[in-house]
Amino acid sequence: MGRGDCLAAIAVKRGKHHSMKCLFSRQNIALALFSLFLSGCVTFAPPTPLFTYGGPSTSGAKTSEAAVAAGTGVTLFEGAHTGGSGWMGRYNYGVTDRFDLGFDFMGISRIDGGTMAVKLASRYQLNPHLRAEAGFGAADDSDGKSLAADIGLTVGTRREKPWNFYSTVRFAGAKGYPGNIIFADETPLEEDSVPPPDTFFALLNFGAEGRITQKQMFVFEGGYGYVFPEGQQAGPAFYYSAGLVFRIGN
Repeated sequence: MGRGDCLAAIAVKRGKHHSMKCLFSRQNIALALFSLFLSGCVTFAPPTPLFTYGGPSTSGAKTSEAAVAAGTGVTLFEGAHTGGSGWMGRYNYGVTDRFDLGFDFMGISRIDGGTMAVKLASRYQLNPHLRAEAGFGAADDSDGKSLAADIGLTVGTRREKPWNFYSTVRFAGAKGYPGNIIFADETPLEEDSVPPPDTFFALLNFGAEGRITQKQMFVFEGGYGYVFPEGQQAGPAFYYSAGLVFRIGN
């Protein structure tokens, strides 16, 4: 779908519920054109959180780990680019020295809507420099809901130095469902009944950990990958974020 088609689609979509005079008034024409870059017409089933934020160790037995961060990202489908900003949170508890369980949370705000997502996350340390990950959860988006799962493999350094580095290769799938819980007031009823297309995600994350104390770290993380909505052309996506990781306990 080209940019001209996108604008026409936006006009038809909003013409059913808002005044066309409001959309294309002189005061709003600049915003409408700017929206073509930030607001896309490509919809897809939203994923659960796909960030890593720390690696390749786990929390450790009877030790908790928490993380908070904020960032920005964009999807670059042809003629339909969508940008947004978001926040994330993570909590893990060490069941054993190598295995932990927890929850990941994420909220994203876009010019054309937003997403809230949560997943149950598990991590297993294969060796000191390699960790396997898996998660399952749900997401609610302005364009519908989803159930999603992901798997990942994290490799990284573990040195007694101020900075360590890691990378994660991650694959995820999301099954789209109609309906909208959190953002229901923003979505017309007839659109709310259409499920977003099922979507596959492939992502490569890169991160750097800067030690503050033995139990606190700065983390800078970015990622690049591709989004594959069913029946639509795939598009690249990337994000960048910064946050803090805390260890609680032994």
